[in-house]
Amino acid sequence: MQRNSRHMVYVFTSVSGFKINSYMKRYSIHSIRTLLFLLLAVFTLSARVDNNPEDVESHIKNVTGTYNVSDKRRAGIESKNYSITITKSVAGIAAIELANFGNVMYVPVTAVVRGNNFYIEPQIFKGKKMSIVISGSGTITDAGLLFDYTIDTGKSHLVYQCEAIKK
Repeated sequence: MQRNSRHMVYVFTSVSGFKINSYMKRYSIHSIRTLLFLLLAVFTLSARVDNNPEDVESHIKNVTGTYNVSDKRRAGIESKNYSITITKSVAGIAAIELANFGNVMYVPVTAVVRGNNFYIEPQIFKGKKMSIVISGSGTITDAGLLFDYTIDTGKSHLVYQCEAIKK
Protein backbone atom coordinates (compact mmCIF):
# COMPACT_ATOMS: atom_id res chain seq x y z
CA MET A 1 0.00 0.00 0.00
CA GLN A 2 1.39 3.39 -0.96
CA ARG A 3 1.41 6.45 1.29
CA ASN A 4 -0.50 8.53 -1.28
CA SER A 5 -3.75 9.52 0.40
CA ARG A 6 -5.70 9.43 -2.85
CA HIS A 7 -4.52 5.88 -3.40
CA MET A 8 -5.48 4.92 0.16
CA VAL A 9 -8.96 6.30 -0.28
CA TYR A 10 -9.28 4.48 -3.60
CA VAL A 11 -8.12 1.20 -2.03
CA PHE A 12 -10.46 1.62 0.93
CA THR A 13 -13.35 2.39 -1.37
CA SER A 14 -12.76 -0.61 -3.56
CA VAL A 15 -11.95 -3.08 -0.76
CA SER A 16 -14.37 -2.30 2.03
CA GLY A 17 -17.09 0.22 2.69
CA PHE A 18 -16.49 -0.13 6.45
CA LYS A 19 -12.90 1.10 6.21
CA ILE A 20 -13.83 4.12 4.13
CA ASN A 21 -16.56 4.97 6.62
CA SER A 22 -14.17 4.83 9.58
CA TYR A 23 -11.57 6.79 7.58
CA MET A 24 -14.13 9.49 6.71
CA LYS A 25 -15.49 9.65 10.24
CA ARG A 26 -12.01 10.11 11.70
CA TYR A 27 -11.04 12.95 9.35
CA SER A 28 -14.48 14.53 9.00
CA ILE A 29 -14.96 14.93 12.74
CA HIS A 30 -11.50 16.49 13.03
CA SER A 31 -12.26 18.89 10.15
CA ILE A 32 -15.66 19.81 11.57
CA ARG A 33 -14.13 20.48 15.00
CA THR A 34 -11.44 22.67 13.46
CA LEU A 35 -13.98 24.56 11.37
CA LEU A 36 -16.28 25.14 14.35
CA PHE A 37 -13.35 26.37 16.45
CA LEU A 38 -12.28 28.80 13.73
CA LEU A 39 -15.84 30.10 13.27
CA LEU A 40 -16.23 30.58 17.02
CA ALA A 41 -12.92 32.46 17.17
CA VAL A 42 -13.89 34.72 14.26
CA PHE A 43 -17.31 35.53 15.72
CA THR A 44 -15.85 36.14 19.16
CA LEU A 45 -13.15 38.47 17.86
CA SER A 46 -15.30 40.35 15.35
CA ALA A 47 -18.57 40.66 17.25
CA ARG A 48 -18.95 43.87 19.16
CA VAL A 49 -21.98 43.58 21.35
CA ASP A 50 -23.37 46.71 22.90
CA ASN A 51 -24.40 45.66 26.41
CA ASN A 52 -26.57 48.68 27.04
CA PRO A 53 -29.82 48.64 25.01
CA GLU A 54 -30.39 52.31 25.87
CA ASP A 55 -27.16 53.25 24.03
CA VAL A 56 -28.33 51.30 20.99
CA GLU A 57 -31.70 53.06 21.13
CA SER A 58 -30.02 56.48 21.34
CA HIS A 59 -27.88 55.67 18.27
CA ILE A 60 -31.00 54.59 16.38
CA LYS A 61 -32.87 57.71 17.47
CA ASN A 62 -29.99 59.96 16.35
CA VAL A 63 -29.76 58.38 12.90
CA THR A 64 -33.49 58.31 12.05
CA GLY A 65 -34.77 61.09 9.81
CA THR A 66 -34.59 62.37 6.24
CA TYR A 67 -31.28 62.94 4.46
CA ASN A 68 -30.12 64.62 1.26
CA VAL A 69 -27.76 62.18 -0.45
CA SER A 70 -24.94 62.85 -2.89
CA ASP A 71 -24.23 59.51 -4.55
CA LYS A 72 -21.08 59.08 -6.68
CA ARG A 73 -20.01 56.06 -8.64
CA ARG A 74 -16.38 55.15 -8.03
CA ALA A 75 -15.69 53.91 -11.58
CA GLY A 76 -16.87 57.06 -13.31
CA ILE A 77 -18.17 60.57 -12.96
CA GLU A 78 -21.80 59.56 -12.68
CA SER A 79 -23.34 61.40 -9.74
CA LYS A 80 -26.89 61.70 -8.49
CA ASN A 81 -28.68 63.53 -5.70
CA TYR A 82 -31.79 62.30 -3.93
CA SER A 83 -33.37 61.91 -0.48
CA ILE A 84 -33.60 58.89 1.79
CA THR A 85 -35.63 58.37 4.93
CA ILE A 86 -34.24 56.28 7.77
CA THR A 87 -36.58 54.68 10.29
CA LYS A 88 -36.18 52.18 13.11
CA SER A 89 -36.70 48.66 11.81
CA VAL A 90 -38.97 46.11 13.41
CA ALA A 91 -36.37 43.48 12.40
CA GLY A 92 -34.24 43.97 15.51
CA ILE A 93 -33.17 46.26 18.31
CA ALA A 94 -30.17 47.65 16.39
CA ALA A 95 -31.68 47.67 12.90
CA ILE A 96 -32.70 50.58 10.67
CA GLU A 97 -34.46 50.77 7.31
CA LEU A 98 -33.36 53.07 4.49
CA ALA A 99 -36.25 54.01 2.17
CA ASN A 100 -35.54 55.18 -1.42
CA PHE A 101 -32.05 53.69 -1.18
CA GLY A 102 -29.99 54.53 -4.27
CA ASN A 103 -33.03 56.37 -5.62
CA VAL A 104 -34.07 53.06 -7.22
CA MET A 105 -35.40 50.87 -4.42
CA TYR A 106 -39.11 50.53 -3.83
CA VAL A 107 -38.46 48.34 -0.79
CA PRO A 108 -36.41 49.58 2.19
CA VAL A 109 -32.87 48.31 2.66
CA THR A 110 -32.09 47.09 6.20
CA ALA A 111 -28.89 47.99 8.05
CA VAL A 112 -27.52 47.13 11.49
CA VAL A 113 -26.16 49.92 13.72
CA ARG A 114 -23.12 49.21 15.91
CA GLY A 115 -21.88 52.29 17.71
CA ASN A 116 -21.18 55.00 15.13
CA ASN A 117 -21.08 52.49 12.28
CA PHE A 118 -23.76 50.76 10.27
CA TYR A 119 -23.61 47.68 8.09
CA ILE A 120 -25.79 46.71 5.15
CA GLU A 121 -25.50 42.95 5.04
CA PRO A 122 -25.93 41.47 1.54
CA GLN A 123 -29.64 41.58 0.64
CA ILE A 124 -31.20 40.11 -2.49
CA PHE A 125 -33.97 42.01 -4.25
CA LYS A 126 -35.80 40.21 -7.04
CA GLY A 127 -37.57 42.08 -9.82
CA LYS A 128 -39.51 40.82 -12.81
CA LYS A 129 -36.49 40.77 -15.12
CA MET A 130 -33.48 40.60 -12.81
CA SER A 131 -32.20 40.30 -9.26
CA ILE A 132 -29.68 42.50 -7.48
CA VAL A 133 -27.63 42.12 -4.32
CA ILE A 134 -26.99 45.25 -2.23
CA SER A 135 -24.38 45.46 0.53
CA GLY A 136 -22.32 48.17 2.19
CA SER A 137 -21.15 49.93 5.32
CA GLY A 138 -20.82 53.42 6.68
CA THR A 139 -20.14 55.81 9.51
CA ILE A 140 -22.55 58.03 11.42
CA THR A 141 -21.08 61.54 11.81
CA ASP A 142 -22.35 64.72 13.46
CA ALA A 143 -23.41 66.08 10.05
CA GLY A 144 -24.94 62.89 8.70
CA LEU A 145 -23.70 59.68 7.10
CA LEU A 146 -20.71 58.61 5.02
CA PHE A 147 -21.06 55.21 3.38
CA ASP A 148 -20.09 52.96 0.51
CA TYR A 149 -22.35 50.39 -1.07
CA THR A 150 -22.30 47.96 -3.95
CA ILE A 151 -24.98 46.74 -6.30
CA ASP A 152 -24.24 43.39 -7.89
CA THR A 153 -26.48 42.57 -10.86
CA GLY A 154 -24.74 39.35 -11.77
CA LYS A 155 -23.41 41.03 -14.90
CA SER A 156 -21.89 44.10 -13.29
CA HIS A 157 -20.58 45.14 -9.89
CA LEU A 158 -21.33 48.83 -9.22
CA VAL A 159 -19.59 50.59 -6.33
CA TYR A 160 -20.88 53.89 -4.91
CA GLN A 161 -19.63 56.42 -2.36
CA CYS A 162 -22.24 58.50 -0.58
CA GLU A 163 -22.51 61.47 1.69
CA ALA A 164 -25.86 62.04 3.36
CA ILE A 165 -26.64 65.29 5.20
CA LYS A 166 -29.55 65.27 7.63
CA LYS A 167 -32.34 67.73 6.76
